[in-house]
Order: sequence, then C-alpha cells, then structure tokens
Amino acid sequence: MINRKVYHIEKNKLSVLESGNEQNPVVVFIHGIPASAELWRDTMIKFSSKGYYCLAPDLSGYGETEIEDDEYYNLTKCSELLILFFKQKGFTNIKLVAHDIGGGIAQILMTKEEKLFDKVILSNCVTEKSWPVSSVQIMIIASKLGLFYWIAKLGFLSSKIMCKVISKSFYRNGISEHDFKRIFYDGKFNKDKSVKKFQKMLTCLDNVHTMNNMQALSKVQLPVDLVWAMKDKFQPWNKAGITLNKTITNSEVFKIENSGHFLQIDAFEDYVQILEERLS
Repeated sequence: MINRKVYHIEKNKLSVLESGNEQNPVVVFIHGIPASAELWRDTMIKFSSKGYYCLAPDLSGYGETEIEDDEYYNLTKCSELLILFFKQKGFTNIKLVAHDIGGGIAQILMTKEEKLFDKVILSNCVTEKSWPVSSVQIMIIASKLGLFYWIAKLGFLSSKIMCKVISKSFYRNGISEHDFKRIFYDGKFNKDKSVKKFQKMLTCLDNVHTMNNMQALSKVQLPVDLVWAMKDKFQPWNKAGITLNKTITNSEVFKIENSGHFLQIDAFEDYVQILEERLS
C-alpha cells in the first residue's frame, strides 16, 4: 500500500510517497524531469513487499511538493532540502536509487553527506555537462523569458502533444495513457499553480551544479551501481554513463539492453531484478 505524507521543512512542504514498515531498511527513490514520485510507485510496491521502507519525494517544482523558499529549486539546494528531510526522519544507512536529474541530485547528496548512505544506484542520469537535453533547454529558455506559463496555458503543451514527446523515451513497450497522466501529465503542463512552480524550477536548472561537483564526486568511496538502459537517446551510456564510471571510484556497471530512458517502465522486470540483487 502506498501512502502520501507531507513533511514541513523550514517554510516548505515536501510531499513523499511511502510504502512499507518504518522499521525496515530505508530505500529512497528520486525521480527526474518531467516525471514525479509516481514514477516509482510500482517499484516501491515491489520492494516494500520484500522488507524495505520505501520513500519517493516529489522534488522541488514537481507534484504536490510546495516550495516557499525559491532558492530550494536549484539542484544543490534541493539536495540540501532532502538532507534536512533525512535528518528530520533520523535516517542512516540509506539505500538511494536515482534517475535522470534525480541522479544529478544524488551525486550532490553523495558528496555533501556520504555518511548518510549505504548504497547508491544511478540509472540513466545527468552528470557534469551531459544536460540539459534540447527539449529541456527549450523549456528553460522559455521559462527564463516568462513564456513557459503562457505556452502551457494556451494549450501548446496538451496531453496529446506531451504524450507524443514522452513516448520517444521508450523503446520496448511504450506507456499507457493512464500511466502517462499519472506520472508526467500531473498538472505541470496544464494546471495554473503547478505550471507556475514548474516554471520556477526550470529557471533554476543549470548544469553548473553537476559540473562543480565532479571533483568531490571522484573522492566518494560509497559503492555505486550504474544500471543503464542502452537505448536511451537522452542520457546515453557513451556520454553520461562512461563519465560517471570513470569518475566514481567504487562503481559497478549493469546494462539493460533494448530499453529506453524510463527503464522503470520500459524494462520493469529486468530493472527490478537488478535492484533486488544489488540492494540486498
């Protein structure tokens, strides 16, 4: 069973999906753009049934999280918000699983508070200057000009249009209309308040945060698994994956063939099998 809880952190409200017994080992799942915590729902159900306490926060600018301090929209400050959350919960020995921009945040978490974590798994995530990809860069520019809100409000980011864009991230199975609306089309492209906070987040997206973190990342001793979908057009192995593998001292690589960017959906069984083996 999945529950949603809201945690008050300073002036902010962090919305978190949770599943499992709080006394069990902790696994935190971090989504990327343009997803939400809902990306991890099926994975969380699977792992909570295996004896883990699973949590997936909506990041700043996404889902039901409400950010009052605008500084918490950038990647570095978002990582600090999560650290405050982990400490509020009294977490130690966290198993961290992260994807896409969530993986960029995870890299910063590793360098800021390495001792909080027991294991990290990164999948098809951004690093250094592997991002933003062109579609996200366009949204960033539009947001900085104050245009993203109006583009969305005028219907140029309709469900039909965005589903076509997101579908390019899949290789095997595609995505159902129900899952598309639940995970991706949850308000950020069509509901006034959600569009505004997504635009705020977009204006703060900058690869300077991952670029400036690389030297510190090379000193991290945590065991890190790179679980990579090999048909990813956006964060391909030969760019982001190889960079991370060369940078991280204690890394192991697990490749999933014939899967696109969102391997949590496109290659669910293969992905879950690797996670189960590596988290145990």
